[in-house]
Amino acid sequence: MSEKPTSATQNTSSHSRRAFWRIGRGRSGGSLGCAGIARRAIALGHPVLVADGDINNPMLSRLYPAKSKHGVERPTSATLETSKIWLADILAQALQREASVVIDMGGGDRVSEELAEESNLGEFLSQSGLQPTYGYFTGPERDDFEHVHRIWNSGVFKGGQSVLILNAGLVRTHNSAVDPFAWLRKDTRYQEMVAMGVKIIDMPALTCMKHIEGAGLTVFDAIDGKPCSDGKPLNLLWAHMAKEWYSKLITALETEGGDKWLP
Repeated sequence: MSEKPTSATQNTSSHSRRAFWRIGRGRSGGSLGCAGIARRAIALGHPVLVADGDINNPMLSRLYPAKSKHGVERPTSATLETSKIWLADILAQALQREASVVIDMGGGDRVSEELAEESNLGEFLSQSGLQPTYGYFTGPERDDFEHVHRIWNSGVFKGGQSVLILNAGLVRTHNSAVDPFAWLRKDTRYQEMVAMGVKIIDMPALTCMKHIEGAGLTVFDAIDGKPCSDGKPLNLLWAHMAKEWYSKLITALETEGGDKWLP
């Protein structure tokens, strides 16, 4: 588990409550991005719940278990009806606790889209006192972007702020001199999103991720200085790289005005 912030907390009671909703394929870095966003909110002293609705990848619920301060119960299945009941319960908890919420419904299926369309999600969230932020996660593969653009263009996730998060961690070969998203920045669909007010966030690659996970740790365990699963300390370089990755992610979010649209 990892709920320890990396910087001194600053309670900002005037901060507006937000609902951050992850959108994208599975393995697009959405859960990792959501975890980083939740960690930032906690470090700033913002009340936030971390709602892990990803049945296939329980990363967030491992970091923020249901019985912890920021955790909630996971849905029992990924069906539309179960997801609707689960979401209503999560929002009720957020209202009761006067908290923001980070929602990860997982990627790769249409439950999230169907739920948004059937419930008029943006209006529902706003009326519940939670201004929506939709986080579209994509890697550099054309199929990844086409997936999130189709969803954005469909208009089912409307109202609030939309954010396109370019995850460089999905690049197959890392070369800092090459922008893996150069083709995308020239794409007319991307340019249309920017023109419509979509924020662009460059999520950096963490090339030592496999070493951290191989040691039985999460990125945030590495940042917090936790020992490996065998009790030995993590390689200092991996810990340093994890801290640098998180710092760059937060800087990228805040440079684009994240204080206004993040939990």
